[in-house]
Amino acid sequence: MIVNLKCGNCQRIYNFEVGKPSMDENFTLQFENKPICPKCGAEDKELLTELGQSQMTDWHLNEL
Repeated sequence: MIVNLKCGNCQRIYNFEVGKPSMDENFTLQFENKPICPKCGAEDKELLTELGQSQMTDWHLNEL
């Protein structure tokens, strides 16, 4: 699944193939593929954009 993300380090907005999303036991969003910012290379700094939030909401509703 491709998700629209924003780098929390350099603020770059980008699309990333996260693979299959899931939620852990604390309902924290997990991605199969670890997002890496294409501009600065930051890992574990990804934020969902408004579009990304909508994409994850659609995914979650379809998983129910």
